Amino acid sequence: MKRDIKRYSKWSVLIILLLTISIIRPVTVEADGFRDVSPAYNEAVSYLTDRDYTNGISKTLFGTGDPITRGSAAIILANALELPLNPAASREFSDVPARAAQAISALKKTGIIRGKSATYFGFTESIKRGEMALMLSHAKAYGLTGDVSDIVFSDVNSRYREAVAGLVANNITKGKSEKRFGTDDLLKRGEFAVLVYRSEMDTLTKSMPQTYSALADYLQSGDVKSIKLIGDSITAGAGGMGYMVPVDGRIILQDKKSIYRESSKQADTWANRFRSYTEKPEFGSVDFFNAGISGKTAKWSLERVDRLVSSEEDVVFVMLGTNDRLIGDLKQYEQTIRKLLREIDERSTLMVVMAPPPSTQEIASYQFSPESINNLLKRISSERGYLFVSHYDALNDYLAQHPEISYEQLMEKTSPHPTSAGYEVMWEAIRSKLQLR
Repeated sequence: MKRDIKRYSKWSVLIILLLTISIIRPVTVEADGFRDVSPAYNEAVSYLTDRDYTNGISKTLFGTGDPITRGSAAIILANALELPLNPAASREFSDVPARAAQAISALKKTGIIRGKSATYFGFTESIKRGEMALMLSHAKAYGLTGDVSDIVFSDVNSRYREAVAGLVANNITKGKSEKRFGTDDLLKRGEFAVLVYRSEMDTLTKSMPQTYSALADYLQSGDVKSIKLIGDSITAGAGGMGYMVPVDGRIILQDKKSIYRESSKQADTWANRFRSYTEKPEFGSVDFFNAGISGKTAKWSLERVDRLVSSEEDVVFVMLGTNDRLIGDLKQYEQTIRKLLREIDERSTLMVVMAPPPSTQEIASYQFSPESINNLLKRISSERGYLFVSHYDALNDYLAQHPEISYEQLMEKTSPHPTSAGYEVMWEAIRSKLQLR
């Protein structure tokens, strides 16, 4: 527990200097500086460029729709995998330029790639989807495995079957259609960025703890006096049977002329299932406060964090991001949520970060997706050591495991809110992840 253990000549020189630097060192441009990166690719391109895994084909173009060459794909992959490079490595392929020799040598040494022949790599040739599958799924790359009996694509022969199964099973990519994977189709730079990014996120997910015991232990100690939930309408419980905000509900905060109150304690929501759980006699008296407010954002919450979270909180759950998609881009959300989580972490003994569930409700003003929120919060939690529960993953996994259950049974199609059944899945995900028995 944290508290317990817790500036006319000078211009000429400057221009020359800048030109010299640009020749020596490539300029990395953020994804939002590329004119050809749409929202569908922004997250992946940002991730790769921010980490210098790759640059654009120019300062303003990433080359999203251009075919990616075998050489470029190899360099990106070697960078992403952080393979050890040997400066003394010999140039094994005659068509590989010196700048890429170390990366391709490292990939060849691990068995991830091979040349077209013993001396020819095919550096400037475009890479195909099947070749990509072999690279990414390799045990020394992302180690993606799956059941080959699930692969029904007519254009996937025995050479590619295991690799394709690995990509499909781990949600890295799907086929071009139900019957065609597109094995011989050329891959584009934007597509490759997305595939590498998803593979990176898959590795991250698998590296994180499967469960956490800190909250369960804390509750069992009898020392938890308060649990507070910070979030938006999904925390408040909109969509759940019986949801309402009573006029005499507990006041969360008063903001100018608005008074925000706690939602109904009788609604069928994840929060109220959690509330009931904390009423076990062995936990003692726990003040459970659902401070979720419909329509609010991480930005709004950060601006009022002093009134939402005291400096002596025991346990705080945080789930925000759905509404931030309406007011800014992913980078703005990242800056805000990082600050907010740091503030809440410092003010509480134990903080749990949660990613909101998936939503098919997409409107033009949404600037990023629920999946982007999930990936970002997952990365932040891994970096900072926060306890993390992904409702995005939980509901998607539940639907995959229960084909008889439709999305509409768990989530409202006209809103990002779960139904009561969806809230039940969320509560079971919390119970399982946090070992609440």
